[in-house]
Amino acid sequence: MSIKVDMSLDCKGLACPMPIVKTKKAIEGLAPGHTIGSTSFIVDDSYLLSGDILFVDSIGRPDLAGKAEDWVSDLRNTLYTFYKELSQDLIVLPAHYSKISEMDERGIVSASLQDLFKENVGLNIADEVEFRKTVTENLPPQPNAYEEIRQTNMGKIHPSVEEEREMEIGPNRCAVHESL
Repeated sequence: MSIKVDMSLDCKGLACPMPIVKTKKAIEGLAPGHTIGSTSFIVDDSYLLSGDILFVDSIGRPDLAGKAEDWVSDLRNTLYTFYKELSQDLIVLPAHYSKISEMDERGIVSASLQDLFKENVGLNIADEVEFRKTVTENLPPQPNAYEEIRQTNMGKIHPSVEEEREMEIGPNRCAVHESL
């Protein structure tokens, strides 16, 4: 999805303070796979905000809505086609990290897309059937507050700031993990 300058976006139903948002700059949205509406953004032609699709040491999980078999192909397409066509110099800034070792000395979790294509096991499963099997057989337990987070993201419930913090506490369970 491309978002153009001065485009009006209808954000009703999302956890968004304003139902209509007017863009100031064009941005590119990419990346179904973690969920059908997953979006990644390229910022200033330098950074890839990968959301829950790509992490430093892993890849996103496609099963949170109970759709792993349906969405694993979207995940693979995003990772192996969309991302592969991007500048490999982009610095990936994921939404989460799993281990402190993923942080650099400044506390930043990032890596170049080129480095991730070399080192991230989830980006190096050439066979599509093997990718599907590896992803669907290595899913961690769902996040503790998954349903509440989902309802909040859709604007259906409105937790307090403290309740939001509580929902986010715990390990990153948005990724296909260690056994990859």
